[in-house]
Amino acid sequence: MSTLHLIRHGQASFGTDDYDRLSKLGEQQVAYLRDHYLRTGQRLDAIYTGRLKRQRETATILASPAVSDVKDHPGFDEYDAHTLFLAHADLTGVPLSTLRGSGPPDARAFQRRLEEVGRQWVAGALDRPGIETWKAFKSRVAGGLEHVMRESGRSKDVAICTSAGAIGAAVGHILGLTDEASLRLSWTVFNSSITRIRFDQTRCSLEVFNAVPHLEAQIDPRMLITYR
Repeated sequence: MSTLHLIRHGQASFGTDDYDRLSKLGEQQVAYLRDHYLRTGQRLDAIYTGRLKRQRETATILASPAVSDVKDHPGFDEYDAHTLFLAHADLTGVPLSTLRGSGPPDARAFQRRLEEVGRQWVAGALDRPGIETWKAFKSRVAGGLEHVMRESGRSKDVAICTSAGAIGAAVGHILGLTDEASLRLSWTVFNSSITRIRFDQTRCSLEVFNAVPHLEAQIDPRMLITYR
C-alpha cells in the first residue's frame, strides 16, 4: 500500500496585513517536521502543494534537502474564507470590523465567527455567483486526492501540503462523514500536523489524524502547538 501524508501548513501570519505567509513560528514548526522525518527515516517520494503562499512555503521547507519532486495542484487550495466572511456579513448585517475593534483581531472571536460562517456555507445560505460552494470545494479536494493516488503508484509515501479546511474535507470524503462533521474536523487541525491515509487500488483508509510528534518531542511543546 501507499501512504498520503496530509500536512497542514505551519502557522500563518494571523492579524497582519498578509495572512498568507508563514510566521517565524510556522517556519520552525515545519522545520521540526522535516527534521523528524529525516531522523526517523521517513522518506517522501514526492510532495504536492496547494497554490497558496503558506502552503508552498511549507512544501519548500519540508522538501529540503531530501525531496526534489514538488508539484502544485489546485485541488489542495484552501477555500476563500475572506469572501465567505463578506457574504456572511452581507447576509447578517454584522460587519467584519466587529472582529477587530480598536486593536488586533481576537483569535477566539475570529474562530467563533469562522464556525458560524462555516455552518451557513455548508447549509447553502452563502451561495452566491463567484463563491465556491461547499459541495464544489469538497469535490475539488476529492478530485485532488484521486489525482495524487493515481499518479503515486505502489508502495509510495507522498506528502500533500495544504490547509485545515481541505484536510477536513479529505478525511470526510474518505470516511463518508456528513458535510458539517467534515467541516467541524477542520477546526481541530493543528499547524504542521500529520494526517495519514493508506491506499491501494481497492482500499483507502485513515491511519492517523492530526498528529504532531515533531512538536510534542520539543522542550516546551505548549508554545509550539497552535491552531492559528
